[in-house]
Amino acid sequence: MKIHKNIRFGWIALAIVAITPMSCKKQLDSEYRSNLGPEYFLTADGLQAGLNASYATTRYFWGSEGFTSSQVAGTDEVIRGGDGGLDFHNYTNITPQNGTIQGVWDNSFVPINNLNGVLEFGPQANVDAAKKNQLLGEAKFLRGFYYFLLVQTFGDVPLKLSYNNKPSTEDLRAPKKEVYNAIIKDLTEAASQLGNIQAGQSKGRASKAAALHLLAKVYLTKGWDPAARDGDGSSDFTKAYDTAIGLINAKGTYGVDLESNFADIFKEGNEYGKESLFVADRNTDPTYSESGYNNTTAPAGGNKENRLNCYWVSFYTLTRNVNEGIPGAPAVTTQMVARDQVNGRPYRRFRPTPYTYATFGNRDNDARYDGTFQKAWIMNLPSTQDNNIQTTTPAFTTTRNGIAVVPVKGVDTAIYMPGREVSVAERQKFKGVIVAPSQYDTEWFPTMTKHMDKTKLHYNDASDRPIILMRLGETYLIAAEAAFKLNRTGEAATMINALRTRAGFRATNTATQNSAAVAANQASAADVSLNFLLEERTRELFGEMNRWFDLTRTQTLIARAKLYNEMAAPNIKDFHVLRPIPSASQLDLLTNRDQFPQNPGY
Repeated sequence: MKIHKNIRFGWIALAIVAITPMSCKKQLDSEYRSNLGPEYFLTADGLQAGLNASYATTRYFWGSEGFTSSQVAGTDEVIRGGDGGLDFHNYTNITPQNGTIQGVWDNSFVPINNLNGVLEFGPQANVDAAKKNQLLGEAKFLRGFYYFLLVQTFGDVPLKLSYNNKPSTEDLRAPKKEVYNAIIKDLTEAASQLGNIQAGQSKGRASKAAALHLLAKVYLTKGWDPAARDGDGSSDFTKAYDTAIGLINAKGTYGVDLESNFADIFKEGNEYGKESLFVADRNTDPTYSESGYNNTTAPAGGNKENRLNCYWVSFYTLTRNVNEGIPGAPAVTTQMVARDQVNGRPYRRFRPTPYTYATFGNRDNDARYDGTFQKAWIMNLPSTQDNNIQTTTPAFTTTRNGIAVVPVKGVDTAIYMPGREVSVAERQKFKGVIVAPSQYDTEWFPTMTKHMDKTKLHYNDASDRPIILMRLGETYLIAAEAAFKLNRTGEAATMINALRTRAGFRATNTATQNSAAVAANQASAADVSLNFLLEERTRELFGEMNRWFDLTRTQTLIARAKLYNEMAAPNIKDFHVLRPIPSASQLDLLTNRDQFPQNPGY
């Protein structure tokens, strides 16, 4: 249910030079306004426009190639596939001139200033009191959201809590502790002001549940950081646990719950499902979309395009010997599947590391591997080129044991990646080619399916799917990590087992089989360790753009990248736990440069 279809997005510049209101009309409002002062925020349109622009900025991050790479590459989970930039994979070109890093800085401070205007002038606006309270709560949520992104990325950052419409060439970095305190104040107030999620409501807007989830994660992250936490962090971990468990225990009141089937969380059309707390909405109207489509004249949105449906896709259209691994069989090197809507455009930017495959080791009892990766590519040849398929390609045949083998289009599997090693006998019985883990390389690996989009209009299109940024499954993991840090490992195991119970369910299994899988999945207090929790986050959250922050939060990035990522290991240094302050849009513009230090190592 893509109820985000008619959302329109405006943009407000840092100096409020242009404002484009958002509306739910079929026409795009495009009136240009210049030299508008704070009085615009005293109107209902001004408050709404400031919020709409601030929500829309999430598209510069989630869905873009640069930001996605900065969040997943160079970690224990992900290594580069056959294409794409190397910067974040091998830590060789992460500099103050890096465009992705500058984008995080610039595209966070612009909405923060918009939100400052909403929060500074909004209380005096002539708007219905209940509506105003909701809008101001959303603004506090978003300001906390963007500042949390900044403080995790850069450490000490300028703390701007009042509206600015005058340029300045001086700036100062505020200590992390002050920034965290401001974030916590915003999110605490947001949680008290925002309403519960209602049926049919877009989760592209903030709710009480989203604010509580984010607040719990902020407390958790603050507790780990000696420069930000209170004392030894115990009070922060306690607040993280209490906030998370409060959301979990009252999930029905807040209008959320865990999906019973892990595979349903990212099922296309279920982006607003009961487990989702907050999403980055997309505009699916081809006329006004922020993405360019192959069969329309809509302009490309550049960094606002959502290409998550492409980044994790293997090069399944390459030719390969269908009889590979079968001694005595003739070599038949051919294309086995044509690029199509279902299997996606193979950008191959990211592929799992051996650590990731090993972490999904309990696949008989834990359905999360099957809910995360594609194992089978169905025969789609012979094909005729159209919007759904790239090429006109004939079917292939081969011979095994003197018998002709002809896979049936739409029925037989042409490529199979079972995630385990296979015997020669199994290969002989199979009509297509089996690619076992020992055969994975930069081009051939299981596609990660969480962000695939089968309903786009052309096989090469960007995705119009909303992107889930927060979900209740992670709330359980936040509670578990906080409990672990408080030496309450039994409570941590209880939180983990809620997810492992869900992971034991398969719709194709009998009730008896599911019960046995659930029992085999359960963890004990003795199992709980930091490595255990990080592995559980891999099984639950792989590909959801959390990992770099997970590892920097838990102070494990350097060790785990060196241990599990062969591209990152030679170059990663201790200072890589923070990103550099951008030069072009910040440091080079300052007249008090000596009072605004760069992060160490850069």
